[in-house]
Amino acid sequence: MRTIGIVLAGGQSRRFGSPKAFATIDGEYFYERICRLLAELCNDVIIVTREELLLQFPEHMNVITDCDEYKGNGPLSGIYSAMKQEQAERYLVLPCDMPFLTVSAIKKLVDAVSSDTANRDAVFSITLEEVYHPLVSIWPYNMKQQIKQALEKKQCSVMKLLANTKVVWLNGEVLFDNAQFILQNINIQDQMKEVNRHDSIS
Repeated sequence: MRTIGIVLAGGQSRRFGSPKAFATIDGEYFYERICRLLAELCNDVIIVTREELLLQFPEHMNVITDCDEYKGNGPLSGIYSAMKQEQAERYLVLPCDMPFLTVSAIKKLVDAVSSDTANRDAVFSITLEEVYHPLVSIWPYNMKQQIKQALEKKQCSVMKLLANTKVVWLNGEVLFDNAQFILQNINIQDQMKEVNRHDSIS
């Protein structure tokens, strides 16, 4: 099954103070870590970012910005723009600010989706102790039109969209080892102290 990886790297990073895509761990940018992870599991990887950050990414990487008609409308715009850029059966979506995610963990997500033949048309995402992680997710191509309709109505909330579609929420505690750690969003500079005690992406 053709799978495209989508790295969401266009957030404003207001609390962090600088673009989180270019924060580093062990000399490696956050976005590089997520791209490396996705490259092991996907046929291609698309980075979606803001116009002003575009030239900071290497030329050899597949980097796009939101399509003009929905520019700046958050993660849904990024997912839609990647779907518009390249068609596939499914899209593995990850944010750039979860640098502790591992290949082995996300492979478990992919395997769970692949084995659930009854829900091929559903979005699969992660929940952990009543906290939802809708951007650690796999989206079927047939969601493209529904995302477009939401964006046309200026309904840009990922969670509101998922509340009105077929979604399978997987328990991160059951699916992943060390789930609390690897599902951390890095939102403020103080969280970078975690760098000294994390394992590299396996």
